[in-house]
Amino acid sequence: MNKPQSPHEESRISKSAARLLVGIVTVFALVAIYANVQKWRRDKIETAIFIPAESPAASASPSPR
Repeated sequence: MNKPQSPHEESRISKSAARLLVGIVTVFALVAIYANVQKWRRDKIETAIFIPAESPAASASPSPR
C-alpha cells in the first residue's frame, strides 16, 4: 500500500534544481549590478563633441550659366 503524502512533501524540488535556480538568480543579480555600475560610470567614460555643420546656403555658390 502506498503511504499518503503530505502537501509539504509533494512540493519539494530536487537539490540540483534548487542549485540551478540559485545560480540563475545570482547571474541576474551580477548582470544588474554590472549594468548599474556602467550607468554610473557613463559620464566618465563617454564624451561627446558637437561640431556645428556649415549651412547649405553658405557652402553653395551660384553656378554661372
